[in-house]
Amino acid sequence: MVVSEGVGDAAAHSGRGRDPVGWFGRGAGPLLALAVYAALGYAEGLAPEGRVVAACGVLMAVFWMTEAMPLAATSLLPLLLFPLFGTLSFAEAAAPYANKYIFLFLGGFMLAAAIERWDLHRRIALHTVLAAGTGPARLVGGFMVATALLSMWISNTATTMLMLPIATSTIQLLGSAQADSPGQGRTDRLATCLLLGVAYAASIGGIGTLVGTPPNAFLAGFLESHGMAIGFAQWMLLGVPLATLLLAIAWWVLTRWLFRL
Repeated sequence: MVVSEGVGDAAAHSGRGRDPVGWFGRGAGPLLALAVYAALGYAEGLAPEGRVVAACGVLMAVFWMTEAMPLAATSLLPLLLFPLFGTLSFAEAAAPYANKYIFLFLGGFMLAAAIERWDLHRRIALHTVLAAGTGPARLVGGFMVATALLSMWISNTATTMLMLPIATSTIQLLGSAQADSPGQGRTDRLATCLLLGVAYAASIGGIGTLVGTPPNAFLAGFLESHGMAIGFAQWMLLGVPLATLLLAIAWWVLTRWLFRL
């Protein structure tokens, strides 16, 4: 199965290779990188290594935006370019790829895959909504709490992708139950409110833990490089109360002010 999936991915990318956007990226990326490298030659106090790093960043940005190469392969370009141009040794360039926060997110991705594989997110959503009740405002609140809880442990985007189908199914059930009824307008407001609530709750829940969203780990790494280490539990002492407060505010704004459910 792994081999067939790899072949399928390769075939899909070969199909994208005929995409003019991809070909544009393959041509424009190196040209823009060379232009940046040459332009920075006039910058005072900038070492040649800095020019190489800037040019490599531009090249990778163009390749990512146009998908001139597979996204993962583009991420590995520094391993080739930095040693090639003498910016860093291979060992120095490879060290950030083994940063502890990278493995922290790897664990989060594995957790997300396991949750999706065994439909745990559906059980969490079901029990949370049942506990909250079936009133419109309570329904939105239940979905927001379930989404925020999941988003504390897996990425915001993955959480949204897991929860939106459940929310959409709920909306369809409500719509079929109240089709051509006077309450249809309220159902439409509930649908909009519910979808927005899931999206906002995913972003808010990500604040709660270090693995909730990549910027959390980036901030922790930045602070650690300046002598301020933040542990997982220390982050939660601040992140969980803040996420709880923001979630309550978002629920009130959506259900009591914007949509008045």
